[in-house]
Amino acid sequence: MRLLAAAILASLLIPGTAQAGRCTAVSTDAALAAETAKPGNCVIAENGTYTALTIAAEGVHLKARKRLGAGFAAGTVIVTGSNVTVEGFTFTGSANFRLADTVGSRITRSKFTSSAAEYVQLHGQKGDRNRVDHNEMGPKAQMGHMIQIGKNPYTPTRTRVDHNYLHDLADGIQGGEALRVGGFGPPGDYFHALTVFEYNLIVRCNGDQEVLSLKSSANVFRYNTVRASTGEINIRAGQSNEIYGNFIFADGVKAAHGIRLSEDDHKIYNNYVETVEDAFLLFPGDEKPGNPPPGVPPSGPFTGHAQVRNALVAGNTFITTGRAVDFGGGVKPPDNLTFVNNLVHAGGLNIGNAATVTTPTYRGNLLFGGEPGVTGPGFLQADPKLVRRDGLLRPGWHSPALRAGASGYPREDVQGRKRLSPPDIGAIEASAWWAHPRRAPLTTAEVGPWS
Repeated sequence: MRLLAAAILASLLIPGTAQAGRCTAVSTDAALAAETAKPGNCVIAENGTYTALTIAAEGVHLKARKRLGAGFAAGTVIVTGSNVTVEGFTFTGSANFRLADTVGSRITRSKFTSSAAEYVQLHGQKGDRNRVDHNEMGPKAQMGHMIQIGKNPYTPTRTRVDHNYLHDLADGIQGGEALRVGGFGPPGDYFHALTVFEYNLIVRCNGDQEVLSLKSSANVFRYNTVRASTGEINIRAGQSNEIYGNFIFADGVKAAHGIRLSEDDHKIYNNYVETVEDAFLLFPGDEKPGNPPPGVPPSGPFTGHAQVRNALVAGNTFITTGRAVDFGGGVKPPDNLTFVNNLVHAGGLNIGNAATVTTPTYRGNLLFGGEPGVTGPGFLQADPKLVRRDGLLRPGWHSPALRAGASGYPREDVQGRKRLSPPDIGAIEASAWWAHPRRAPLTTAEVGPWS
């Protein structure tokens, strides 16, 4: 399960930017443009507001003298040279930022509060190994994305988006996902973008029914914390995406859901999801022209939701006061679903549409509360005796979830503890009480420009 993620992470190492032995200080637009045109130059911007520019030279490091003391209030700052770092700026007014056909470049420790439709854009067929990290984005009152990776017809590869604080994206209906990669329809859905979203804190992002929209293949969403954000973490299209190790909380917001997916070969594991309803959804499948195998575009126009095939859902905790899990059904119900070692604690229906799944594998799941919705081998109905510790509900000392899971699914828990054999059911390996957690829900102190 982790080979794809390991390969992606290894490929995301960004070369160090070349810097001169000293940095040149600038305080005017003319000086800023002149100094950033010199390859390998280190440029320090004094406090003030500057005119947006394009950085085409290689290896430039542009940094605000005082973090968030310099900024842009209009236009788009564009990076086309490779191995460029832009650090510590504010983007107010209508300003935004774009990485275009660049390799190994970075926007870091900056703050975005502008009226731009998209705060950070990554464009171009040649874009590769770029990074968006330690930024704050929000509040944002306008429709649009905080981070958009790709512009029709190309999606940059191996982008790393990490340690950002994304918050307070205003209510919307469609087109306002906080994060989106791809989105151009087949064959772009099956392009392996290899994006990694990790260690981001996402709070009150309500711009769309999808907080995150993956519309390409071989992406990873891991170790993030999502709070009070209406909509879902959604695999809308593509294949071989992974969602694992995340903490998702509705914080009482009814429309703040969990994880949703369509299409092929996805892995969803080690997630802790606590919502009012709909902690996990397999979207109902529509007929795809030609019924192609995984990774092959349909034979004709298709705008529906592709059938879920070959999904692995393992070692998750799904907690709701209403309906918890739904297996979708539809014209093309899920096929070859592996649902293993999941803990479902619901006030309403535990699992809906389970009867529609073709060729399922069910092992080591525990259901409690409300109506089970499914019976038979692979499902234990019992009180998991959950206790809240450090903000998370986990099996207590006498829980039937302890050491009751099927071995091998997965190898560590949501907090980074090694799984025992047999493992506990759910996202938290409570039996490994001696192991210090390596991860917990993120706070604002751990993300953004000042972390």
